[in-house]
Amino acid sequence: MNKSAPNINQLHREQLVYIGQILRDAREAAGLSQAGLAEKTLIRLTLLNAIEVADISQLPEPVYTRGLIRRYGDSLGLDGEALAIQYFTPATHKPSRSFWRLPITPQLRPVHLYVTYVVLIGVAISALSYTLQRMSYQNSTLPVLEGEVAEEAMMPEGGPGTDDAESPTAPDAPAVPAEVAAAPVRVTVQLQEQSWLRITTDGNVIFEGIMKEGDSKIWTAEEQLRIRAGNAGGVRVSFNEGNAEVLGQPGMVAEATFPPNNTAQLTNR
Repeated sequence: MNKSAPNINQLHREQLVYIGQILRDAREAAGLSQAGLAEKTLIRLTLLNAIEVADISQLPEPVYTRGLIRRYGDSLGLDGEALAIQYFTPATHKPSRSFWRLPITPQLRPVHLYVTYVVLIGVAISALSYTLQRMSYQNSTLPVLEGEVAEEAMMPEGGPGTDDAESPTAPDAPAVPAEVAAAPVRVTVQLQEQSWLRITTDGNVIFEGIMKEGDSKIWTAEEQLRIRAGNAGGVRVSFNEGNAEVLGQPGMVAEATFPPNNTAQLTNR
């Protein structure tokens, strides 16, 4: 008799109930709200809540959800990788008919042969389970989120000052218009790789979102301008038409404040 295929959604939901409970308990023990953790991890608040309450309908594909679980766990000092690999889709494997239908007839076999069969079957099942898990977990080291998935997973999609007029699309460093040149603080930002950015001028957030590779933009301030980047190695900045410098290490979060005391002080977070 053929058994019906397992309900993958139900399986994922059951796995996520266990994982979400661990993450929620760790977050509460650390005294963090969901909003505070969203700002720390740059994961959208709706996705954090979906992980904690096991709402898989609000989550992306399992390969990306594992990446979110890993980042969530690592941010709380847990083993994010170990948690992420517990959210998996089992590989389908149909054992051969001859393996599972070994003729076992007590009246015709000595006792020690049956013990041997049981041991061999147990070893075979363990080896098969280990192999399937290794195959299923190979995707636990995930690719960088890109495209629409990145825009869904990153927080937030927009902020003050992110209308079409402010959208940075120029592929090269823009020329400095006369009205921009008159500003006391001028910072040119050029993207070598995609990165999330938050720009604060004179205490006000004027841009918060994702800029793509090749984008460039000049921001100005009267007194102070602060840049925070999620992929600092992909962001080059120059202050008042000075030499452009990389903001930090690839894949790391970094901040810089302009004007600096002497040179731009970059702080990895």
